[in-house]
Amino acid sequence: MRNRACLSDRQGFSLIEMLIYISIFVAISAFLVSILIIFTQVHVRQTSINEVNDQISFVNNTVERLVRESSIIDMTSNVTTSTLTLRMASSTLDPTTIYLSDNMVYLQEGSYDPIPLTDSQIQVNDFSVTKYENPGGHAIVQVHITVSYNTESQRAKYKRTTRTAISRVTAATFDSSLLPNTGSTYDVGESGTAWRYGYFSSGVGVGAAPVAGTSIKTTDDIYISTSTAGIIFTKPDGTCIRLTFDNSDNVTTTPVSVGDCLP
Repeated sequence: MRNRACLSDRQGFSLIEMLIYISIFVAISAFLVSILIIFTQVHVRQTSINEVNDQISFVNNTVERLVRESSIIDMTSNVTTSTLTLRMASSTLDPTTIYLSDNMVYLQEGSYDPIPLTDSQIQVNDFSVTKYENPGGHAIVQVHITVSYNTESQRAKYKRTTRTAISRVTAATFDSSLLPNTGSTYDVGESGTAWRYGYFSSGVGVGAAPVAGTSIKTTDDIYISTSTAGIIFTKPDGTCIRLTFDNSDNVTTTPVSVGDCLP
């Protein structure tokens, strides 16, 4: 009897118990596999979203920086185009263009080779810019960009469209003195990009402070580089006359029409 009891205690699982254990194992395995599949799909989707968002942000930030650093937005107002053209103060970077080519956005500064702002992981489906003028205020560049993740997987496909507006000052009104931070260092205009007219309500000092009752005071020579140009005076009768010199150092006078007396 004792041997039978020991033999009974050593018997294995029954068939029903085995089936129950196998069913539980299969259910748990299927649950874990489904979780792994869902996690993988979420990861793939999130990777495509992050890549698209990162590259859109980089393009928009680059455009914003260059627009604010530019001297002129060289585009026709209210006309949408795929190329943003900016005039820069530095001659080596002028002009700077940002444009769409073969589903990629490129940056070209001056005569340097174009630099891609996006890579092959995404496709830029649309890149368009429009300039809007606000006379006396800010010029605005509207940037419209549509980007999709470059993949054949339907689960990883992702597309995003953004529209941003960037402003820069094209004209300014000052309510205080306009002073450079360092004396005798900076210029107003330059050769090839000179200002047209200058209007002042009182004296102008060149190398010296202006004096009340005089329009121009200078400690240097006034140089007239053209032989036919001279100094124009207004006579009491309202007519004008130009004073020049001939090769014998004689003063010559030439009548000038009233229209030529005015700028």
